Amino acid sequence: MIDELRPRRGAVLTLALMLALAAGSFWLLKKMEQSEPGAAQPAQRGLPDYTMHQFRYTAARGGSSADYLVEGERLSHYPDRNETVVEDFRMTRYSADRPNMIVSSDTASTNVDRSEFHLYDHVVLRRPVDGPGDELIVTSDYMLILPNQEIAKTHRPVQAQQGSTTLKGIGMTANSKQQTLALHSAVNAIYLPPERMRR
Repeated sequence: MIDELRPRRGAVLTLALMLALAAGSFWLLKKMEQSEPGAAQPAQRGLPDYTMHQFRYTAARGGSSADYLVEGERLSHYPDRNETVVEDFRMTRYSADRPNMIVSSDTASTNVDRSEFHLYDHVVLRRPVDGPGDELIVTSDYMLILPNQEIAKTHRPVQAQQGSTTLKGIGMTANSKQQTLALHSAVNAIYLPPERMRR
């Protein structure tokens, strides 16, 4: 019986020794990577790997003219989710044949190729008219801006005001290229005659 256990005991001891050597090698490798001067350190999860203050970014899809301008108080990039977050966000959309559209919010996030901008809290979209008249002002607590398609939309409560007319509803799609705005549901309209607005 004792003779039968000896080979097993030897195998167990050999396996334990191999596991200890493997663990020691892994620990030593990690320590060498950490102590190596100039070695790249991974960013901690949830923390930005770079930040810019009072920045301006101009995008142009083609030619020399600017397509839109993005400004903000602070820009932070989070590598763990590959997302860029902007505080005190402001975007100016340029157009050769229409007045510039301006949209702002407390915060905004964008994806890698900047084809989507998610705007949060105190979102204000301003679209001036070309000629006499009042500009269109749209407010909500969230909007999705698709700059390549020139579309702004939301599924949240929204208010649109132009002069003496105020529209309230749930959900909205605004197309800057076509100069259209559509509220999706629960639409309520308020119109005040100009003489009442002056009182």
